[in-house]
Amino acid sequence: MVDYRGLIEDIWSAGGQAYLVGGWVRDMLLGRDSEDIDLEVIGLPRDRFEEILKGYGKYYRCGRAYEIYILGHDIEISYIEEAVEVRDAARRRDFTINSLYYNPLEDRVYDYYNGREDIERGVIRHVDKVTFLEDPLRILRAAEMASRFSFDVDPETMVMMRENIEVLREVPGERVAEELRKVYLLSPKPSMAFEVMDESGALEIILPRLVRLKEVIQDEIYHPEGDVYTHILMMLDVLPVKRRSMEVFWGIIYHDMGKEETWPEFRGHALVSKEIFQRESEDLVRGRTLRRCVEALIEYHEEPLKFLIEGFDRIRVRKLAVRVEIEKLLDLYLCDVLGRGREDNSEELETIERIGKIYTEVREELTPIIRGRDLIEWGVEDRETYSEIIGMLFEAQLEEKFSTKEGAKAFYLSRVKA
Repeated sequence: MVDYRGLIEDIWSAGGQAYLVGGWVRDMLLGRDSEDIDLEVIGLPRDRFEEILKGYGKYYRCGRAYEIYILGHDIEISYIEEAVEVRDAARRRDFTINSLYYNPLEDRVYDYYNGREDIERGVIRHVDKVTFLEDPLRILRAAEMASRFSFDVDPETMVMMRENIEVLREVPGERVAEELRKVYLLSPKPSMAFEVMDESGALEIILPRLVRLKEVIQDEIYHPEGDVYTHILMMLDVLPVKRRSMEVFWGIIYHDMGKEETWPEFRGHALVSKEIFQRESEDLVRGRTLRRCVEALIEYHEEPLKFLIEGFDRIRVRKLAVRVEIEKLLDLYLCDVLGRGREDNSEELETIERIGKIYTEVREELTPIIRGRDLIEWGVEDRETYSEIIGMLFEAQLEEKFSTKEGAKAFYLSRVKA
């Protein structure tokens, strides 16, 4: 870890000001450990500041609304070249609980906007309306922080966000996705963030289909919680924080989107949900690997229920495991099962355990025995057919028609002769 105290001392010695700020000070007052260190440097010429930084390791510059330096892996430094007052610098901060400045050399906290009081009260309150709206993403950050710390959003802040919600449309999808990532991976109760986003109007902008699911009522026998929107929010809170993944998050959000179009019986809703995800999620969900995983989770999210109804066997688990990540599918199904109002879920929980056990037994059997070089050795001349042949043989392998290369060749020759 970079010696941040030494860095602070060097900046003060050079005629600048340096403070620990934002989340680090907030977490200190909350009695929490802070993995990242946030500093603010004021009133030091850039060349002198960068000269000092070089002595502490590699750094790079970034920032959208404000200029930021990243030093090492754990220090983020906001930089203001002019010599402004700390009160004015703190005014640019998003929330009062993040507007605290701490000088470790004096052991003094600077609190100009009652941030310490709001921490004690458990309130998310904006510092200044004008500076707050300079970065519209702060509307989502209010929801994220409220859920992470179980704080309430100040009524005036909520009104201000609601009245200016249209500015959120200016925020690129990847920045929205990053805030949603923090919600799901850091918050003990992600549904709370979604409730705040809904109240402010943000959810209508970033996930309008999700809001419409409030009107889609489900069978009270299987879903006593009522509408699909409520079901999805309940699902978000099921997994412990350390077990969550963004694949499962997006699976939760989109797996039942198709129920709006397939109401009231919901036949084929999984495939409709997958199509909706493919059409409408590109701004929020980036990366081919992530998207393919989520698509499979959505398409196959009902498969564990089919096991419960139709029975278990190794062949079915093998076939499913080459189409979808089984462990994430079981996590999604667990959320689906516990994210509703039913009291007795024992059969479904047993299903998860049994599928998981079978998967553990067969996971080493999911690599194709036959490759292209084997077909060459067998004398198969038409290489354009290799992909089709290998696919056919792999399907037969999963069905336990053979377990060795010799058996595969015999099976192939029998098919050719037939």
